[in-house]
Amino acid sequence: MSGYAELRGKCKELAEAAVKADSNLRLVRGYYLCPLWGKQAHWWCETKDGTIVDPSVRQFPTAGVGAEYVEFDGNIECEFCSKSVPEAEAYRYEQHAYCSYECFGHDMGF
Repeated sequence: MSGYAELRGKCKELAEAAVKADSNLRLVRGYYLCPLWGKQAHWWCETKDGTIVDPSVRQFPTAGVGAEYVEFDGNIECEFCSKSVPEAEAYRYEQHAYCSYECFGHDMGF
């Protein structure tokens, strides 16, 4: 996998550096909808006309081919019940997010 080891987990850092180098870019947080891996949390840049500039796209197996970019809208989808809740209200456990402690417990088998 070309780029995976080099770029995985560095998307925010690389996108911030690109924005710092070019004030015409806007930093974007959201999701990369990979045809092979599915929905991936991601950071990228956009120009004023909406053109995507993604310095870490090679971390994905499709490297941008057939993928969609969806900007984060402030809500997180519960990993157990799929309910959408504001990020500030989500119950978090490590890298997981739930709409409630109850859903967390169900997901963990409590």
